[in-house]
Parts: sequence; C-alpha cells; structure tokens
Amino acid sequence: MWIGYVCVAYAQYPGHISKPADTTPTLRATGVFEWTGDLAQPKAGRLIPLTVWDGQQYQPGGLYLAQPAPITVLTGTIYELEQAGNPKGLFSVNGAQNMEGSWIAIGSVKPEVIKAKAKPPMSKHPPQVVKDAGSSGSTTDSDRPTLHRKEGSDSGSASGSSNTGSSTASSTQASSGSGSSAPASDPDKPTLHRRDPSDTSSGSGSSGDSPSTASASTDDSDKPTLHRKDSSDSTENAPSIDPDRPTLHKRTESAANAGGPVSYPTNPDPDRPKLRYGKAQTVEGSVEPSKLEGLPMDMNQMAAISDVKTKETHPFTYSWADPDDAAKMKAAMEDLAQKEIAAGFTTPAKPANVTKTATKTTTTKRKAAPPPPPPPLEDEKFSVYELSYNGGATLVLTAKSTGDNGEAKYITLIAQPDFYGVPHPLFQQLTSDKALDVSPRMHLVDAADTDGDGRAELIFELRGKTGRAFGIYRVVSGRAYEAYNTGPLP
Repeated sequence: MWIGYVCVAYAQYPGHISKPADTTPTLRATGVFEWTGDLAQPKAGRLIPLTVWDGQQYQPGGLYLAQPAPITVLTGTIYELEQAGNPKGLFSVNGAQNMEGSWIAIGSVKPEVIKAKAKPPMSKHPPQVVKDAGSSGSTTDSDRPTLHRKEGSDSGSASGSSNTGSSTASSTQASSGSGSSAPASDPDKPTLHRRDPSDTSSGSGSSGDSPSTASASTDDSDKPTLHRKDSSDSTENAPSIDPDRPTLHKRTESAANAGGPVSYPTNPDPDRPKLRYGKAQTVEGSVEPSKLEGLPMDMNQMAAISDVKTKETHPFTYSWADPDDAAKMKAAMEDLAQKEIAAGFTTPAKPANVTKTATKTTTTKRKAAPPPPPPPLEDEKFSVYELSYNGGATLVLTAKSTGDNGEAKYITLIAQPDFYGVPHPLFQQLTSDKALDVSPRMHLVDAADTDGDGRAELIFELRGKTGRAFGIYRVVSGRAYEAYNTGPLP
C-alpha cells in the first residue's frame, strides 16, 4: 500500500523546473524626420512614426500600444537620425500631437559632433643626439651616440688635493700608452670637505678651512658651500621675498562681522543658475511642427531609428572599386528610364496596309520614321547602396519627365548589376499625373535597417493626389517587393 503511494508521488514530481527564457520582444521603431532649414537649427520639423518591429512582424507605428498616444511618441524616447546607416544626430521626443488621426512626435535635434583626437603637446626640451666625431685608429662606430664632457673645464681643479696635477698627468700618460684608463672626475661635481676648527674667517664661526679645501675653493668659484645662519646677519643675508608668493592673512573684523567667507563675491553673476520652485518651462530647442505645413519644396527627410539595444554602426553606402564605374552605371540607369518613359508616351503604331487580291498580294511599305529623341529627365535622384555585407550594389533611380502635352510621368527603378556590369531591373514603376490615385509617385527617403537583422530596407514616400503614405521595400534573391505600407498619413 505504501509502495503505491510512493510511486504516485514520484510520478507527479516533474523534476528540475527550468526558468523560462526571456520572451520579451525586441522592439525597434522606425520613423522619418522631416525638417526645413539647417539640421543643426531647423526652422520647423516633425517626426512621423512609421512602424515598430516586434521581433516577428511590422506593427503600425502610429497605433502600437496607444493609450491614447503610441509608445513611438512618448516623451523621453530618443531616435537616432541616420543617413545610409551613418549617424547624423539624435532626436529627443518632448511631446506628441494628433494630426487628423495620426500621431507625430515633437522634440529637439542634437546633431552628431565629430570629436577630433587631441594631439599630445610638444615637449619643451626636445631630445638631442650628439654624435662622436671619431679619432684616428679608433674602431668605434661614428653614428653611435656618445656623452661628452663640458668643454673648457679644468680637470685638476676638482680633485680637491695638492697631488691632483701629478695624478692627472700620470693618468694621461697611462691612457696614451695603454689606451684605457679610469675616467677623470667631473669638474662640476660638488665635493664635501672637512672643516678645520681653527679657521674663523668664514661666516660659520670656524677658524678656517684645510689647505686642500682652501685651494679647492679658490680654484672653483662656482662650487656650492653650506653656511650657518648668523643671528647678527639675518637681515642682511636673508633672501628677498618673492612678490608673487601667496601669503595667508587673518580675516579682517569687517569680514568677520559680515557673516560670510572672505571669498564671497560682492557682485554675484546675474546669469548664475538658481534653484527655486516654479512651473516647468518649455524645453529649449524644440522644433515647432506647426510651421511645417503641407509638403514644401525645401523639405528634407531622414530616417530615424529607436531601439532598446545599442548596436554597432553599419553604413550602407557602396564604395566603387573604380570611380568611373559610378558614372557608367548612372548613364545606364538613365538610358533604361528614358526607354521606359518613351514607351509610355508613344502610342502603338498601326500595322502596315496589306491589300489582298485573288492573284497577287501587294504590301505597301513605308520608310520607318526616325526614332524620337529620348525624353529629358527632371528631378533625378540616383543612389547606390550595399544593403548587406558583401551584398553588391543596389541601384535606385527616381526621375520625372514632361511630355509635349504637358503631362508629367514619374519613374522608379531598382536594379542590380549582373556579371557583366549591366544593370538588371528588379522593380520598376511608371505613373503619371492622371494615375497618381491608383499608382502614387515614389520618392526615395533612404536605406535603413528597420527590423534589426543587419540587412537594410528601402524607405519610399508614396505621394498621391490627395494624400501620401510610406512603404518599406525589401530586396532579396534578385527581386524587390513591398514589405510594409503605413496607409494614408498627413
């Protein structure tokens, strides 16, 4: 009976319970910052949230977790302004505004400041290398640096004894004969001598110095000596006081009665910040979106990314091996765009007139008309990106052309060069002023990593007759397709 209970209890015990992994999604918000004027001090600006990548799919940036404002426009959110993956500044959200059912962020811009590396200061005493002039019969290297004795010094004055001259002469003779001897003492080296108590001529009160000391003192006038201070000569021998030397003074009675330190300024700085109660003031440097109405001609756009994790900078600009290849590729893309626009403007030609009879077939041939000149391109924008590491070049061309009837047509081409360097179109769209409601005009904003996988996507602004939207396009496996569309936005 007990065995059965034990078995049941053992079967119900699940063993070691592993802690569930952190399943919190890595959120990454993407927006477009629009402004007029200089980026450092924009006249007007606004940030439009596009989407939020929750780890699996795109979520609408203007509605994600809205209470009532979405998390993309909450105060304190920081977006990094990028241009082809290169950081250009920061946008700090200070508030939000609802415009016709869509939220925009209001904040301040802090441009990216490139700090130059400070050079180390130059030394006041640069090193000097003294080369040996060399001597006859010497085997030393002439380029080897050596130390030389000070010129003009007397070798016999630093010995400190009466036999210095003879010892120096003997050492010189020994060195000339044998070629090696102990080096002589430095004449500038100070020496200590024993004082004779019978000498009283010096200021120290002693009777005098020994003969060796006297001779040494008379020979070397620059030799430092130590003297005992005499109370009678204290005023005469005392060194002069340095006028720039700091001194300590007692606090005056007037300063003591003032109740404050001596260093307290009598005239405080009027611009000095003060701590006080009051209402919070408007954040300085916030960009006013009300001044940015509609779509002005001088409006600039830049991608903005906000992520909970800091990632390494990944630029998406493409570097050509030969600078001439960029001009050749641009000319090839322009040729493709002109052919597509010309085909859209022309009407299909009627077939040649053919007359059939019972006995003979007559075909009327006409000379082919010369091809019309290629339509000129306007508002052309050509960009080249490397959307992934070693992914090759991705070419993007947007332009418009106006026909003879005054109708404007807009073309967008996304291509990649093949093995022979010829651009192969992956995506193309041609529209006109009459068809903007059905097929909007595509305006390239930039390339940015919107889902955090290290591969960039292309962000386009889709402008129609009465509104606009933003689309995110992916280029994968030789094709380009729309991965997300924001829908109508202000």
